[in-house]
Amino acid sequence: MTIVKPIQIQVAQAVFEKWDMLGVHGRAEKLLQSLYAFTAEQKQMATWQIENARKEIAETRIMPGPTGESNELSNQGRGAFLCYSEISSDKAKVGLVGQVFTALIAGNPVITVGPEGQQIMDYIAPFVPEGVIQNIAESAKDSLIEADDLAGVAVLCEPAQAMVLNQTLAAKSGLICQLVAETESEKLSTIAKPHYILRFVTERTVSNNTTAIGGNATLLELGSMND
Repeated sequence: MTIVKPIQIQVAQAVFEKWDMLGVHGRAEKLLQSLYAFTAEQKQMATWQIENARKEIAETRIMPGPTGESNELSNQGRGAFLCYSEISSDKAKVGLVGQVFTALIAGNPVITVGPEGQQIMDYIAPFVPEGVIQNIAESAKDSLIEADDLAGVAVLCEPAQAMVLNQTLAAKSGLICQLVAETESEKLSTIAKPHYILRFVTERTVSNNTTAIGGNATLLELGSMND
């Protein structure tokens, strides 16, 4: 059976590498330009998520390794994220803005849902590459959730809804789809944590052999001679 990939996923995948390669600081520069249109509380939330990303994931870390090996640990986006809210309140709108900005600053293209998502998209789209943020109608949400190539779903909802959605995503084939759920829509306790952004990234390690050609073999030979 041929599975038709939603056009939004195709667009997101086409722009993913370009957006991710900008790095946290490059993405932050563009996203900060969009903040003038948001309310004061939404702007505060978005700014905090951007600054937190700069602290948590922006820098490449040098990891210990054996002699003659250099190891670097960095983060990259996961892929297309669907961001929406099942709750209608002013605080939930702040949370939704937080989800969208976290997903974007982490290097992911974002797909929003419905009129609220459209408004957020309209504020951000002029400042980012085309396709980095898209919007779909509410009626198209379920089919997008079922898409094999969706990297993650960030949602504000009740705990029971999160459980059902988690089961749905776990049963999917294809790419493992990350669920990032905020179930306290008034306190926003999950979104407010510094490690929240780690749910939107995947680790990348690069190992370089810095030993001269033949160096390891020479060391082994010297060691055996001493024996």
